[in-house]
Amino acid sequence: MDRWSNRVAVVSGASEGIGEAIVRRLAAEGMKVVALARREEMLKKLEEEMTEKKLYVRGHVCDVSKDDQVQSAFNWIEENVGPVSVLVNNAGVYRVIPVPEMDISTMKTIVDTNLTGLLETTIHGLRSMKKNNIDDGHIFNINSILGHRVRGNKGDSVYSATKHAVTVLNETLKAELGEKKSKIRVTSISPGTVRTTMAKDVIARRPGVGFLEPEDVVDSVMFALSSPANVNISEITIDPV
Repeated sequence: MDRWSNRVAVVSGASEGIGEAIVRRLAAEGMKVVALARREEMLKKLEEEMTEKKLYVRGHVCDVSKDDQVQSAFNWIEENVGPVSVLVNNAGVYRVIPVPEMDISTMKTIVDTNLTGLLETTIHGLRSMKKNNIDDGHIFNINSILGHRVRGNKGDSVYSATKHAVTVLNETLKAELGEKKSKIRVTSISPGTVRTTMAKDVIARRPGVGFLEPEDVVDSVMFALSSPANVNISEITIDPV
C-alpha cells in the first residue's frame, strides 16, 4: 500500500455503511480521502472524527445523480485536495418495488443514482487522472450479486437492471482502457446482502439468514488495491457462509 500513501481517493455514498467503512480504511492506510454524500451533518461528523485521529478525510456534499454537483465536486477536489488516483463508486439506492407498482420518480432515482451517477463520477475521475498523467489509478464499482443473476428477486427488477449495467460497464471500460495501453485498473465488487441501513428491511424479513458486514467489502477493496500494479482484479463476488 506504500505507493498509495498521500494520494487522493474519492468515495461516493460515504456518509455511512460500506462507503464510510471504505473511507476509514483508506485514510488509515495513509491516503487523502474525499467522502462524497448527500448528508452534510454525517460527513462533517466523519471528517471531524478522522481529523482528531490525524487522518486526512474531507467531506463534500454531492448527490451523484445531479451532474452539476458531480462536476462541482471534482473541480473542488482538484483545486483543494489534488488529482484523483482512486475512485470508489459506492453510492446507491435500493428499493424493493415491483415494476407494475413503481412510480416513475422512484425509477428515475434508482437509475440516476446507481447507473447514471456512477458513469458521471467515472467520467470526471478519469478526466482528472488523464489531466494529471495518472496512469496507475484504480476505479472500483461497488456492484451486487444481483448484477450477475438473470432471474432476480421479486421487487428487485430496476435495481438488478442497474447492477447488470454496472457489470457490463466494468468489463467494457476495462477493455477500452486496455486498448489505449492504460494501466488504470477497474474492479467490480459484488457482495450479497450487507448489513447496512439500506438493507435493513431485507434483513428483517430473513431471520436466521447470514449477511455480510461492511468490513467484508472493505477487505475486498483493499485486496484488489494492494495487488501488484501489473495485475487487474476484474471481479470479486462475496457471499456469506
